[in-house]
Amino acid sequence: MKTKINGQYMERLYSFYSPFYDFVFGKMLEPGRREAFKYLSSRPHQKVLEIGIGTGASLTLYPPHTQVIGIDISEGMIKKAKKRLAALKNGHDVELKVMDACNLEFPNESFDAVIASYVITTVPDPHRLCKEILRVIRPGGQIIAVQHSRGENGHLLEKAKDALAPLFVRIGFTTDLDVVRVMRESGMSIEHICGCNIFKLHRLITGTKR
Repeated sequence: MKTKINGQYMERLYSFYSPFYDFVFGKMLEPGRREAFKYLSSRPHQKVLEIGIGTGASLTLYPPHTQVIGIDISEGMIKKAKKRLAALKNGHDVELKVMDACNLEFPNESFDAVIASYVITTVPDPHRLCKEILRVIRPGGQIIAVQHSRGENGHLLEKAKDALAPLFVRIGFTTDLDVVRVMRESGMSIEHICGCNIFKLHRLITGTKR
C-alpha cells in the first residue's frame, strides 16, 4: 500500500458518516456482509469479535446463542449500533465498544471467530491489524473478511486503483492495498476467496490461524 491513512481523520470521517451511513452505503455493501455470515459457524455459545461493526447492520445475522463483541473506532458508529441493538430486543449477548482495531484490548486467544468487514483498507497499519486478529483468536478459529483488495497483476484496472487511491482515501478507504497478500504475510492461512457485491468489486476472504 502506497497511500498513507490518517487514523484520526478516519475516526472523524466515519463519525460524520454515522447518521446516514446505512442510507448511502448500506444497499451497496449489505450483500457482501450477508454472504460473509454464511461462512460463520453456527456452533452455539461461540465468542465472536466483529471489527468495524459500524452501525450494527450485522447484528441480525448472527446465529442464536452467539456471544458477540463489536468494536469500531468511531464513537458515532457505536452510538448508532447501540440504538439498533436496543430496538432489536432479540436476546443476543452483544457488547459494543469504541476501540482501535490495531490495538485490541483483549487477552490472547479470546475468540472463536473474528469478522472484519470493510475495515482493513481503512487503518494506518493493516499488517498490525491482521497480527492483532491472530493474537486474539484461538488456534483453528475462523477469520472472515469482506474487503476491497488490489490484485497482484499489472492490468489497467489495478493501475487505475493505484492512481485513484489518494481520492478514495479521502472518502474513507484506500484502493491500492492487496489485502489478501497482507493477510498471508501476517501469518493467516487463507482458505477461500471470492468476489462479492455489485460487479464483484469486493472480495470475501476466509481463513484461519495456522
